[in-house]
Amino acid sequence: MSTAFGVRQTDAGAGFTVTDMRHILAAQWESTGVVSGLAVTGGTTLSYVVAAGVAVCSKGDSDGKTLAYFAGGSTATVAANSSGNPRIDCIWITSHDLDQGDADNLVTLGVTQGTAAATPTAPSIPTYATLLAAMTMPAGAATTANATQATSVGYAVPYGASLGRIGYSANAQTADQNWDSTWYLQAAASVTVATDRLVEVDFDARASVDSGTDASSYYVKVQVDGVDVTDGLDEMPVFDVWVRNRMTFPLTLQAGSHAIAVHAKANTAKTRFTWQGVRQVSVYDRGVAR
Repeated sequence: MSTAFGVRQTDAGAGFTVTDMRHILAAQWESTGVVSGLAVTGGTTLSYVVAAGVAVCSKGDSDGKTLAYFAGGSTATVAANSSGNPRIDCIWITSHDLDQGDADNLVTLGVTQGTAAATPTAPSIPTYATLLAAMTMPAGAATTANATQATSVGYAVPYGASLGRIGYSANAQTADQNWDSTWYLQAAASVTVATDRLVEVDFDARASVDSGTDASSYYVKVQVDGVDVTDGLDEMPVFDVWVRNRMTFPLTLQAGSHAIAVHAKANTAKTRFTWQGVRQVSVYDRGVAR
């Protein structure tokens, strides 16, 4: 049997173990990823430079998680990109453990070189590594100086935390609403979540009727990855003044990357109207989905 974190083992070695500690850490963090620092940049050589920082690492759910501090430094060198196409290199960190077959017990920085292509993809990194950055190496590059991030940073998610706004897009065009029963895209945003998350999709728009004081209206629906997730029965009014309307849709997203799109169609039984400037969609994270 184990003792609680903060209670020492007996003289015979019974009680709290490093495995217990890893499982307690796992309960605090929903995902692996960067906690702070660890920004990756190019340099004047063929190495990537990684700032000091902390990451959550794991050798699998059954083993729990570790918190790894890296003091900053450079990766091993990669090859120059002599190709006429770009490539993606992945920089990662892992927490070694002598008790689990590693050659040492050190926090280790690594880089996996990708393959040049017209549309390059990120290479696979070691199974238990935590990705710090995927960097695009330009065609013909002889150093990493002009390498740029290919994706956003994957941050570790504390259990129960709200991540705030994780996606945004705006459509600033003033335009007459097409007067038929077709659903028209108004705004779309791309988001990535490390775990299953509760989110709110906010649609904010301003419109006014084209003439007179008769009211009009439109219907709104949300799609996730091209699939309707609302029934399209949500209706918003439109008046002769430029009223700003907002609708909020609570959703659950599975871990991964998603395309969030908001569509609208006119209520053709009413007066025609015009979108007045910005229509915007914001996606807010509200915590872990359980």
